[in-house]
Amino acid sequence: MSKKKKRRKKMSGAKKAILALAIVFSILLLVAMGGYGLLQSYYGRSNFVKDSDVKLAEGLNLEDTGLLAEEAAALKQKVSEAIFGIELPNSESVYNILLIGVDRRDDSWYGNSDSMILVSINKDQKQIHMTSFMRDLYADIPGLGVQKLNAANAYGGGPLLVQTIEENYKIHIDNYASVDFSAMIDIVDLVGGITLDISDEEAYSANESIMEMCSLSGEDPNLHYFSGGGTIHMDGYQAVAYARIRNIGNADYERTERQRIVIGKIVEAVKGLSISELNNMVNEMLPEVTHNVEETTLLSLLTQAPTLLGYEIVQSRVPYDDLFTSSGGMLVPDFEATIQRLQTEIYGESTVG
Repeated sequence: MSKKKKRRKKMSGAKKAILALAIVFSILLLVAMGGYGLLQSYYGRSNFVKDSDVKLAEGLNLEDTGLLAEEAAALKQKVSEAIFGIELPNSESVYNILLIGVDRRDDSWYGNSDSMILVSINKDQKQIHMTSFMRDLYADIPGLGVQKLNAANAYGGGPLLVQTIEENYKIHIDNYASVDFSAMIDIVDLVGGITLDISDEEAYSANESIMEMCSLSGEDPNLHYFSGGGTIHMDGYQAVAYARIRNIGNADYERTERQRIVIGKIVEAVKGLSISELNNMVNEMLPEVTHNVEETTLLSLLTQAPTLLGYEIVQSRVPYDDLFTSSGGMLVPDFEATIQRLQTEIYGESTVG
C-alpha cells in the first residue's frame, strides 16, 4: 500500500475547508473543456447516494447542549412560535447546494459536519452567495430534538442535515455534496500549496494540530512544523492545521473566516492549474465526494459554467453578529430576523412579514 493511501485511511476528517467548492469548480472547468463524455466519466467516479438509501445512525454519543431537559423544551417552544408560518422561498433563478465538511474517525458513522457552507447561485443577481452555518447553532433535529446543528449529519447524513436547515432556517436546499476531509492534505499538495499570512500565535497553535495529524498518519511532523509567523507558502498539513485553529481570537467565528480564506486560495490555485493537473485533482477527489446531485442537474450547471465562473462571490455567516444569544453550549439566533436577512441575501426578498 502506498504512503498516500495509508495516510488517507488513517487521517481523520480535517475539520473544515470546504474543498467541495474547489472540486465543483474544477469539475465544471474541466467538463466545460472536455464535454459530456468527460462529465459521465467523472460522475461515475463520484459517490451518488439516493436520499432514501441513507439510513439513520444508531448508538451515537451526542455532544452535550448544556441545557436541562426543561430548558431545551422551553427553548424549542419559543423557536417554534418564532418561525411558525414562515414559508420557504421558491425561485427558479436560485439554486442552492449545501457543501459539507465532515469530521469522522472511522467509517462506522456519518461524522459531525464541522463545516457547512450553503452555496447559492442567483442568476438574477449574478451572484454566488456563500453562507457559513456554524457547527454550534441551535437546531430542532427531526428524530433527535434540540441539538447542535452538526449533530444532524452525524445522525442522518446529508439528507437529514438538509432537512434540518430547511425546517429551522427556512431556506430550500436543492442538493448537497459531502466530503470527508481526510483527503484535504493531498488536495492542497496537488494544487501546489497555498500562500497565507499566519501570526506567531496561530503558528504555535497550528503546530499542535500538525503533531496530532502526523501521529495518525505516521508522517514526520518535523517536516511540516511552522518555525513562526509570516507570509508562508503552506503544504497540505500546514494549510489544514491553519484551517483547524479554534482556540485563538473569537473561536469558531475566526475559524469560519479561516475556512473561507483557505477556500479562496484553493479556488485561486485551481484556476492556475493545467488541464492535466486539473484532471489529476478531480480524479483524486471524486471518490471522496458523497452527494445527491442528479447527472441532469450537473449537466445543467455545466452548460452555465462559463457564466457562473464570472459571477460575484458574496460571503456571510449564520448566526449574524447582532442577531443571536448563547444558551448552554449553543448559539441561538433571533430566528425571525435571521431568516428575513438570510432569505433576502440569497433571494433578494423574504417571506417574513
